[in-house]
Amino acid sequence: MSPTDAHVVDQLRAIAADAGIRVNLHARRLAEPSMEIGLLGSEPVAVASLYKLPLALVWADLVAAGELDSRAPIRMRRQGRTPGPTGVAMLLDDVTLTARDATRLMLAVSDNACADALIEHIGKERLNAHLVALGVPGTVVRRGSGAVQRQIMREIGATTPTDVHIRLADPDHAVHTREYDPAYSSASTAIEMCQVLARLWQRATPSHRCVRDAMGLQAWRHRLGSGFPHDDVGVFGKTGTLGRLRHEAAVVQFPHEHPIAVSVLTEAVRNERHLPRVDTAIGELARTAITPLRRPAH
Repeated sequence: MSPTDAHVVDQLRAIAADAGIRVNLHARRLAEPSMEIGLLGSEPVAVASLYKLPLALVWADLVAAGELDSRAPIRMRRQGRTPGPTGVAMLLDDVTLTARDATRLMLAVSDNACADALIEHIGKERLNAHLVALGVPGTVVRRGSGAVQRQIMREIGATTPTDVHIRLADPDHAVHTREYDPAYSSASTAIEMCQVLARLWQRATPSHRCVRDAMGLQAWRHRLGSGFPHDDVGVFGKTGTLGRLRHEAAVVQFPHEHPIAVSVLTEAVRNERHLPRVDTAIGELARTAITPLRRPAH
């Protein structure tokens, strides 16, 4: 590790300590000469709904290979559909979308119903086998959002998905779930999340472009995007949230510069759902890691 890298890592640790979080982080320039900076980047982490990012990559790869049709109809019936606060998951009636539109909703507004439908469309075994073949064996999608909700409800005695979030956010009672455990839940590492992003940015097919565009439309910029509050800086990201877990993986694109992938995976000391200091720290961590990697694209 160079003196510059060591100084950056010290800064990352200080930001995390001030915000009251544990952080696993990796940043990587997506151009030669490649440069990387990280903090505990190879440790497995439970990724919450950030699993939707490798899911989208596998969908894009299979479409590009001619194994899936991007416009295949996906029917999501009201009865039994995974609930959630956004997209199809919050609607009241049966919905049919093309696979590519379901993928875009899954990324732009973290739609739980679309994510579960896409897992079923691809097949979980096929999905995870493809991730291993891509060289990211530590990135595993063990279950979709609906199964996660049901699992936690059984563990903590909650009666509804809303009750799950209330109990996990209780500041007076530490509620534990195995969904915090990377050996049991969907998991990855900060390094492998950057590898997923690199694959998405290396391929110029329409399906990969569809995924990248949807990430640029992400509805929430209060985490990683808060570190880059400029209209001309593109942040193409995906969040993951569950109880104490607050994550984001994104590609940051400054004008006339090489894109940089960054993955910031955090676990807060406190349980509350609203922790703006943690959300802001994710942006600070990303900016601190990315700054020494910036280079002109000529």
